[in-house]
Parts: sequence; structure tokens; C-alpha cells
Amino acid sequence: MVTRRSLIVIGVSLLALSSLAVTGASADHGSAGEYLTQLNDLRNAEALTEYTELDLARSQAVVELQTAAEFDSSMDTRMHHLLNAILAFQEAYADAEENPIESVDHATEAQSHLNQLSDAGGEEYAGLGTVALERFYATQGETLYEQAQAAESTPRRLELLNASVRAFDGAGESERFADAQLERDQLLAEYESDMNRHDELVGDANTYLDGCGAACEGTTDYVLSGPFGAISEYTAAMSAHGDASEAAAIAEEHGLDGDTSEAAALESRAFTAMVSAGVASAILAFFYAGVFIAVAAGVIWRISVWARDLHTSALDELVTPLEVDDA
Repeated sequence: MVTRRSLIVIGVSLLALSSLAVTGASADHGSAGEYLTQLNDLRNAEALTEYTELDLARSQAVVELQTAAEFDSSMDTRMHHLLNAILAFQEAYADAEENPIESVDHATEAQSHLNQLSDAGGEEYAGLGTVALERFYATQGETLYEQAQAAESTPRRLELLNASVRAFDGAGESERFADAQLERDQLLAEYESDMNRHDELVGDANTYLDGCGAACEGTTDYVLSGPFGAISEYTAAMSAHGDASEAAAIAEEHGLDGDTSEAAALESRAFTAMVSAGVASAILAFFYAGVFIAVAAGVIWRISVWARDLHTSALDELVTPLEVDDA
């Protein structure tokens, strides 16, 4: 659980990926003819039909390859990055609906290739690609943000918000970027605080449950240990039950099914111990109440006998002189 949260914290703290995913669609360096074939094969791609800026860049690259007097290493580098930017964008476009977070990853890869394309002298191609990519980022940013609002678990919501932040950043939408980033950071702070509390509660409950023995087994074998032992056991069980219940509520609030089940299991064990200790306390209470009543009854009986004897003695002292006078 801690490991998973740590990964979430690391992920949502990044505004962009520091390394790029390697996709099966990436292309190696090749000859002019190979680039020409691959670029022509992309002519009717759905992604380029919708994002025409990239298709225009593709068309211009085809013309350059067909008219260039020489295919040198500089052109090879430019075509390599342009082709891979288009292929990565295709992956981003294909994942846009079903896998929006992965879609942003692919878009980031495409942007990296466009940056390298610009550095290699392909500023015009890179500029067209960037316009298309910014439009795509803006659309994905809104999609991811809307999905984040509907997410049932906090970790998933954080993942979606983080991807949304990256998308708005890529789109150059500073206001939407700032708003989404603030919401993500506030949610992350709240989540971390709640889960720290959750872990403390679970730890406290486990500390009791690990050594509760007969109480957690639902027996009252320790009933003869004395009243204070049973009462102490009941108090500890009640505290553990309260801790587990609060932990379960926190986990449920954040939609953590696995954590909810764990906390619920602790809650159930603590409840069993609490009932067991309560029964033992009740047995002892009745036992000691019976002893007390018996002792009290004995004392009252002795007092009543003493009072009766005292009364009889007093009567004897009064009656005897009268009897002597009458005689």
C-alpha cells in the first residue's frame, strides 16, 4: 500500500516525462526511398486527416525528398524525427479515448521528436507539427480533467489530473494548467494526510490485535483473570475497533477497495474481541454482584438479629420489675 502511494506521489509531482516510452511504431534511420515510402503510406491516416498541419508537414517532406539533389546526414536526421513524430502522434490519437493517459505519453514523445527536428534544421516541419500537437493537447487536457472529476478513487483521480496538467502545459494553456495543477496539489496533500492517519490507525489496531489472544478468538477463557483484566481487555478492544472503523472510513472515502477490505477485516476482529471482552466483563460483573449481594445479605441478617436481640433485651429489662410489683 505504501509503495503504491509512493509511486502515485512521484508520478503526480512531475509536470512532464523525463524519459520517453519506446513504441513499436518508431522508425529507424533509412534511405531517401525508405522515408518516401513510409511518408506516402501515411497519406490517408485518420490522425493526419483531422490534424492537417502534420499532413502538410508530411507532404512538404515528400516534396523535399523527391527534389533534393543530395540525401545527406542532415536530411536523414530531419526525416527520421519528422517520421517518428508523426508515428508517435498516431499512437497518441489512437489512444485518445480508451487510454487518455497513455495518449499524453505518446504526445510527449512526439513533442520530443519535434524539438529534435527543429534543432536539426527542420523548424518549418516542427512548427506545423507543434500547432497540431497543441490542439491535441488542449482537447486531451479537457477530456482528462473531466474524467478526473468523475473518478471514483483518489489515486485514479490524481493520475488523471496529473496527465491533464501535462496536457495543458503542452497546449500552452497557462490558466488551465495553473488551475489543474493547484487542484492536483491540494488533493495530493489531502490524500497524503488522510493516508498517514489511516496507516497510524491500522498500526494501532494491529498492535492490539496481534496480541489479543482469547478475546480475538471469541472466547472468554480469561474470565477468571479478574475484573480489571476483563475491563482492560474490553477498553482496549473498543479502542482498536474505533481505530479500525475510522481507517475503513478513510479508505472508503478515497475509494481504496483493497485498503477498505483490510481495515474492514481489522474492524471485524476488533468487534469480536470487544464482544468477547464485554461478555467476560458482564459475567464477572454478575459474579461479583452476586458475591456482594450475598455478603450484604449476611451483614443485614446479622444486623437484624443483633437488633432483635437488643430489642428483646430491652423489653426484658422493662417487664421484669412490673412483674415483681404485681406479685
